[in-house]
Amino acid sequence: MASKKIDAPPSGTLASSANGADSDSLLLQQLEDELKKATFDDDRLEDRSISSSSSASSASATGNVIKMQANLLSAAEQESAACMTFNESDIQEAIRILHHAETLCNAQIHAAPKKSVPLMTSVSKMVSSGWSYFGYKDASKSKPNSPAGTPPPPLPKYMTNGEIRARVVRAESQLLTSLILLLQESMMSYLKAGLNIRKGYKSYENVWAELQSMGDEVNTLVDNNTRGGIQFGLGTINIVLASLPTKILRIISSFGYIGDKALGFDLVSKCIAGKGIRSPLGSLMFLSYYTILAGFAPSVLGETNIPVADKILKDALQDYKESAFFLYFKGRNCRLKSMIKESTAAFELASSKATVEWGSELQRLCDYELGLNCAILLQWSESIKYFDRLAQENYWSKAFFLYFKAAALEECGQKQEALSTYQLIPGLVNRKFGGRTILVEQYVSRKVRLFEQNGFENTNLPALEILLIWNAYSSMTQESLRTCLAQVDNQISKNRGVTGLDSLAVLKTIKGAILHQLHQHKEGAECLTWVQDLPAGKIAEEKWVVPFACWEAGVGSWMEDHALAGDQRWARAKAFWDKAMGYSGYEFEFRLSIRIHAAMTRIQDLAEQMKLKAFH
Repeated sequence: MASKKIDAPPSGTLASSANGADSDSLLLQQLEDELKKATFDDDRLEDRSISSSSSASSASATGNVIKMQANLLSAAEQESAACMTFNESDIQEAIRILHHAETLCNAQIHAAPKKSVPLMTSVSKMVSSGWSYFGYKDASKSKPNSPAGTPPPPLPKYMTNGEIRARVVRAESQLLTSLILLLQESMMSYLKAGLNIRKGYKSYENVWAELQSMGDEVNTLVDNNTRGGIQFGLGTINIVLASLPTKILRIISSFGYIGDKALGFDLVSKCIAGKGIRSPLGSLMFLSYYTILAGFAPSVLGETNIPVADKILKDALQDYKESAFFLYFKGRNCRLKSMIKESTAAFELASSKATVEWGSELQRLCDYELGLNCAILLQWSESIKYFDRLAQENYWSKAFFLYFKAAALEECGQKQEALSTYQLIPGLVNRKFGGRTILVEQYVSRKVRLFEQNGFENTNLPALEILLIWNAYSSMTQESLRTCLAQVDNQISKNRGVTGLDSLAVLKTIKGAILHQLHQHKEGAECLTWVQDLPAGKIAEEKWVVPFACWEAGVGSWMEDHALAGDQRWARAKAFWDKAMGYSGYEFEFRLSIRIHAAMTRIQDLAEQMKLKAFH
């Protein structure tokens, strides 16, 4: 299968901050060493798959001492035989279980009878016939209850169905581990995700090549669920890699490949059509792509992604009416359409359906979405209940949920209660991944420290700031947007001559984003231009605000230029987004990078469509 390479990262691009450069470089070296070892182990495993060495010696070669019988079920026999969480302990447990699954699969692979190779088979026959000619018998190949010299059963022409199945499950374990790690938004997690993607991709490629070699026999030699597993896994890896921005791809560049989105969509579509056990996972993969990615850039991707997500949801909910997962994505998709009432109903129904073992985790996730919906509706007192509950249950980041609660309390005019809540946060910033505080907790701890410096007198609408960073204004009604705009204008007037440029830049960026959603593009552009034109170094604390202002300026230009012909439609937007990509070392950098990559991919798709039209 054709694959593409990406350039190695330029010197210094991997450092998340100046004082972390040395540790990041050391970490990168460690991960690259591990990657080389994993590549060597993979190659040895492939060598063993065409050898006739015993399963015991194969297992000891990699340190696996699990004894396991080979899975010799045929494809037909195999056919008949055949969650979401952000809590650190659950994440680590999931990764542990997936690693154990890898170990079990390796043992199954080692136990499988190895397929014949034409050249080796010919040599074996020649040697054995030569020994027979001289009257020798190979006693080691005789069965205990068989006459001496009885030849062993012939080696299979292809990998057995059991071995292919084990390889697919192993690759799937590596894929799921990488997806978990990518969600952590840290340097180490991205590097480790790259390592697992590399290993999983190689496993999928090997079994994919094996299936291709079977030709028309594949449907009888390999069971439907295993074929669906290959289609789902290889397709998902290609889609995920195609969706990652350059900044993240450079970090995992030791993996070496970028995704083929067209191939990925084709394979996952075949997985869904196959109606196997991974068919609903394929539908969820597409929904994740169309809804979550659109959520990063709703004003840019909404018109194309939302209708597709609607169709997938309609088909999926016909087959899985009680699925809490599909109902959850229905809530996300409704929010993209600014149908917050319908979105809330879908999240509430999803929560009520989540009653099995993992149900509590999905219920908490729905609580978070419901709290965000309340904030979008400016129903702050209702949002407080959800964020307080999430904090009390110690879900994901207690510090972040208390920060959101305190910000909502301020919106309700309960300043003293908000102050008391803010003061709890520094002692709760303890959620780490790879020894580092997670990004959102770095953000809230820095904000509380700034508030403390002025005695919590001037916090500058932190709730509206969260809605900006979370890209929520595109889901608001015009009335709610005007309410927020009045708040921002009032705060800017209060701050005049009192606060520094950091606070004013944040408020101007919020105002610019709101004005664009109100289609007041000229006024919105003026606010965002003011932020972008600030002299370098003038922003002391809010390093994220200038690149976010560039992003919002691009969104406004995209909306304003939507009716223009040709590349004029996106020329201004692209210039702003290119400018945003020039910044680094700020909070939520990778989150913004994903937004920009999604938008740039949309531009590429439109450019390709223009070329096709011109050609025809």
